[in-house]
Amino acid sequence: MTEVLAVAASARRGGNSDAVLESALDVLRERGVKVETIIPRDLAISPCLSCNGCWDTGVCVQRDAMQELYVRFCEVDHVVVASPIYFTSLPGHFKVLIDRFQCFWARTYRLGRPPQPRRTGMFLCVGAMDRERYYGCARTIVKAWMSTLNMGCPVTRFYPGVDAKDDLVCNHPEYLEDARRAALELLEGA
Repeated sequence: MTEVLAVAASARRGGNSDAVLESALDVLRERGVKVETIIPRDLAISPCLSCNGCWDTGVCVQRDAMQELYVRFCEVDHVVVASPIYFTSLPGHFKVLIDRFQCFWARTYRLGRPPQPRRTGMFLCVGAMDRERYYGCARTIVKAWMSTLNMGCPVTRFYPGVDAKDDLVCNHPEYLEDARRAALELLEGA
C-alpha cells in the first residue's frame, strides 16, 4: 500500500493551507493511499544545535520526538507539505523541523548514504502576494530539504491572494480543484 506523510505546516489549524492540503489528501485517500498527517506546531522538538554531532554518523545527538519522525520520513512513499508564506519563508515550527534534518544532510552529502529508495514529494503553498518571488524562497527550502531525504519535489503549487482569516481559500474553488489535480500528478509521476 502506498503511504504518504503529510505536513500541515501552518500554525493556524483549519486555515487556508489546511484546506488546500485536505483537498489533495482526499484524492489520495480515494485512491487507497494511507495518509498520516503531522503538525510541526504540536511536536515537542528542539531546534538544531549546529553542534556537528551528526557529521560522522548521520545521526542526531538530540533525543526528542524527531527520532520517531526520522524513521517515518524514511518509510513513506511520498511527502506532501502544505504551508503558508511567512515573510517569504516558512512558519517557524516547520523550519525547526526542517533544520533538524541536518543529520540527513550529513548522511546524504558527507557520508554518501542517502535514504533509499528515491521517492517524491509535493509542496502546496498559500500566500497573500501574487508574486513568484515571495514563493520562491519557501519552495527552495522545501526542495533542498526533500533532497536530503533523497526525494524529488516535482509537484509544487502556489495559491496567492489569501492571507487573513476572512480571505478564505474556499472562495477560490479553482485552488482546491488544482490541489486535487496536483495530488494526481504526484501519484502518476511516481
